[in-house]
Amino acid sequence: MNRARLASSCLFALLLGACQANVVTHVETSGAGTLTIEIGLTPDEVAQLRSFGGDSAAGPCATMALEGAGAGETSAFEEERRGQETWCVSTQTFEDASQLESLYRRLTGVSIRELVEREGIFVYDVAVETQAPQGMALAPNVTWVLELPGKLGDHNADRLNGQRLEWTLTPGESRRLMASSDLYPLPLTGDLGSGIEITHVHPSLIAGVAAVCLCLPGVLLLVGLIVMLRRSRRRASEAA
Repeated sequence: MNRARLASSCLFALLLGACQANVVTHVETSGAGTLTIEIGLTPDEVAQLRSFGGDSAAGPCATMALEGAGAGETSAFEEERRGQETWCVSTQTFEDASQLESLYRRLTGVSIRELVEREGIFVYDVAVETQAPQGMALAPNVTWVLELPGKLGDHNADRLNGQRLEWTLTPGESRRLMASSDLYPLPLTGDLGSGIEITHVHPSLIAGVAAVCLCLPGVLLLVGLIVMLRRSRRRASEAA
C-alpha cells in the first residue's frame, strides 16, 4: 500500500470508525465557509496508528491528508497537544454548496441527499454511516457540527447552541442529518393583520423594490407633465 492510500485509509478508519473526532462545517451567508476535521488520539491510539506502517519518526498527524478541491491539492493536518491527547486538525475552505458537497463526497460513509441554497433557503440533508473497522477498538465519540447563518428552521440535531447544531454519532450507526436556514430574514417579523406572516425576503425582491422606489419619482413627474399639457391645450381651446 503506497503512502497516499495509507494516509487515506487511516484517516477514514479513524474518523468514521471509533476515535474521538469532530467534523465542523461553518457556512456564511454567501454560501462560502470552512470544513474542519479534528481527530483526537490517546497515546494508545497513536501507537495503533503507527502500527499501520509509514515513517515511524513522523508525528501521527503527518500520515494524514485530505484531498483538496483541486487536482493534486492536499490539506495537511496540524498537530495540537491537548493534555495527554494528540489532536490532528485540518481545515478546508469552500466557495459554495457544490464545493462543500465535493468535500463531503471524499469522506467514506457520507452521502448527499440535498445540499443547496434555494431562493434564500439553505437546505442541508446529509446521510452519515459510521462503521467500526474490524480489529480497531477505539473509544466511540464522533461529533458532527453544522454552523449556519440566518434564521434556523426545522432540524433534527441532538443539541442546538445559538447557530450551532450538533449530532453525536456512534460506530455502526446510520443517521440522516437535516437542517435548514433562512439566509435573509427580515429584521422584524410578525403578523400584518391579514393573516400573512413575513419571515423571508430574497435579495432579488429587495432589488426590485429598490428599483421601483427609484423609478417612482420619474413616473410621477411624467404624469404631472401630461396633466399640465392637457390643461394648457384645454385653456387654449376655450380662449379660441
